[in-house]
Amino acid sequence: MTLVSSTDELDKFCSEVLKMSEYVTIDTEFVRKNTYYAKLCLIQLGFKTEGTKTVILIDPLETELNLTPLKSLLENKKITKIIHAGRQDLEIFLHLFDFLPVPLFDTQVAAMVCGMGEQESYESLVKKLLGKQLDKQYQFTNWSKRPLSAEQLKYASEDVSFLCDIFEILKNKLSDLGRSDWVTEEIEKLTNRDSYTSKETSSLKKIKNVNGNIHFKNLVATLVDLRELIAQELNLPRNHVIRDSLILKLARNLPKNIEELKELKIFSSKINVTTYYPKILNICNDQRLLPKTPIKLPTSQKPSDYNMNVVNLLKILLKIKSGELRVATKLIATTRDLETIASEKDPDVPALKGWRRQIFGLEALKLKEGKIALSVKGHGIKIVNL
Repeated sequence: MTLVSSTDELDKFCSEVLKMSEYVTIDTEFVRKNTYYAKLCLIQLGFKTEGTKTVILIDPLETELNLTPLKSLLENKKITKIIHAGRQDLEIFLHLFDFLPVPLFDTQVAAMVCGMGEQESYESLVKKLLGKQLDKQYQFTNWSKRPLSAEQLKYASEDVSFLCDIFEILKNKLSDLGRSDWVTEEIEKLTNRDSYTSKETSSLKKIKNVNGNIHFKNLVATLVDLRELIAQELNLPRNHVIRDSLILKLARNLPKNIEELKELKIFSSKINVTTYYPKILNICNDQRLLPKTPIKLPTSQKPSDYNMNVVNLLKILLKIKSGELRVATKLIATTRDLETIASEKDPDVPALKGWRRQIFGLEALKLKEGKIALSVKGHGIKIVNL
């Protein structure tokens, strides 16, 4: 296996995929040490036709290589793109080409739907489904270093070669179980651009010890969003721009001028502070203009004993359903879903939509409304219609 750095070879491979296959398996190798965006170091592609596999390893670090043939392949709606736990791969392609490849099939999601665990690793699937053992010693190698060894190239090629077989096995399993639509619904979340926006990735929840009134929390959220934009602009890790602890310090001190801002030393030495100091001061000045009277966030009320009892019954029902279907309870409903179903008149949660509604949501509502009951029978628990 060799590393391809020729546009002609890439174009030839992509043309073969379009002529000979309905899918292409995809994996990437990258480093993400001192940057905001991942540095793409290797792209692996593969497909299988009439029992024969074809794999190509592409060197994106080669400056003469034009990735337009790959872009066209990923845009082609007739070709299903096969990945495993591919959120980071998708994020790379979104940054590189400004779109998310569809249609998509994620073998980790498919394995979960087939009842093979919550987050089954690629190595585990290869062993369970193909009876082969992967050598994972190169998983955390420095893929930006050239030349790549023969062992590294073999490891990289296996990531898309075995993926062909895994995809075909899982596709048949899903069809036999009648759960192909389940995967389609889950994949829609992966291919939603909104889930890759800066506000989604820089959630305020990721910063610890954010205590105070709503004004303070909104201020911290605004500073977090600004840091995200700066990190993207300069392609630096978030904490290389402003550390979490310094965002909280900045929000508490509310500097009034450049001199006070300099004393806080919030930016790392890599940042041109004159560009961003005015933006920070504008945010702080806006905060000072807000009413001085503290505004408290609505306190979450403790669930009533009745609601807690309903939640506990729903948990039992969920366990029964997950056992019957042999899938993780987490795939069907979260604890937050159950709490919302128990406490709200018209709950709007994933557990009451799509395939989840059919296999659990409708009966959850019936249990809440007293239309079914749970009864002990032998060593198990039964659902009884009332």
